[in-house]
Amino acid sequence: MRSALALVVLLLGVAPLSSAHGAGTAPAEGPRVTMFGDSIADSLNYVPDGRTILADGIDLRLELAPCRKLVPIGCAYMGGRPPSVLDLVKGSTLGQLGSIVVVAVGYNDPENNYETDMAQVVNALVDKGVGHVIWLTLREQTDDYRKINRTIQAQAPRWPELRVADWEAASRGKNWFNPDGLHLNADGAIGMANLIRPFVLTACGSACKGLAAGAPRNIGPPTVRGKPVVGSTLTCRSGTWSGQRPIVYSYRWLRGTRVLTHAVGSTRVLSKADRGHTIACRVWAGNLSGATAATSNAVAVR
Repeated sequence: MRSALALVVLLLGVAPLSSAHGAGTAPAEGPRVTMFGDSIADSLNYVPDGRTILADGIDLRLELAPCRKLVPIGCAYMGGRPPSVLDLVKGSTLGQLGSIVVVAVGYNDPENNYETDMAQVVNALVDKGVGHVIWLTLREQTDDYRKINRTIQAQAPRWPELRVADWEAASRGKNWFNPDGLHLNADGAIGMANLIRPFVLTACGSACKGLAAGAPRNIGPPTVRGKPVVGSTLTCRSGTWSGQRPIVYSYRWLRGTRVLTHAVGSTRVLSKADRGHTIACRVWAGNLSGATAATSNAVAVR
C-alpha cells in the first residue's frame, strides 16, 4: 500500500497538506464532522475537488494517514507509525469529534480481529456521545477484504447510531483506481466524497442548510408499522421520495414532540418510558443536492 500511495502523490503532482483540518483553509461554519481513514481515503488530502464536495457547509476534520489501523498502532510509514482510530477517539472530546464521524479504515487490519476492533471503536464513539457513525466497506480486492465487509454488514445492526456506506458497491466497475486496484486517482477521491456526502447530510439534518435543484422531495409520507405495545418493535418505512438518485435515509424517533437522542435506526423497541406517549419517526432523505425531512403518523403506546 505504501508504494501505491507514493504513486498517488506523484500522479497528482501535489504535496500533502500540513493540516488535516477541513479543506486546508480556515475552519468552516457548520457542524463538526470527523473522518478517519487510511491510505485509501488519504487521497482526499491531495484532491481539492473531493474535499470541497465533502466539506461544503460543515466543519470537516480529516484524520487520514497511510498505515492507519482501527485499534493497534499503525504500520511503519515514512519514519512514523500513525495512531489508531481508537487512540484518536479516546484522545478527543465530543466537541473535537462532532456528532457525526466517518470511518474508512481496514485495509491494514487483520480480518480475524476486525469484529472486536470495530466494536471497540464504535463503542468508544458512542460513549463519547457521537450520534451518527458512517462506516465504509472496503474494496474487495482480496478474500480478507471480502470477509471484513461481511463482518461490517453483520455487525452494523448492533448499534442504532451506525450506517454502512457501501464503497465496494459504489466503486465496482469504476475507473477510479491506480494499478493496485485500491488506491484512488482523482476521480476516485471525488467518487468517495460523493458516496459519503448524502450520509453526512441526512445525519446532519436541519443543522446543514441549503438545498439545490434535485434535492429529495417527499411525495408519500413515512409510516410507522408494528404493535404500539411496550416490548414490541416498531419499524419506520421511509415513504416515497423524488429527486436525484441515489438517495440515502436517516431516521429519528420522536416521543411526543421530543426527538429521542441516539434513536436513529429504522427500528425501535418500545420501552416502559414510551407507555402513554405517542411515538412517530422522522425520515431525513439526502443526496448530493441536499437533505429534507418528513414525519410519519404517530401511534399511541400502550
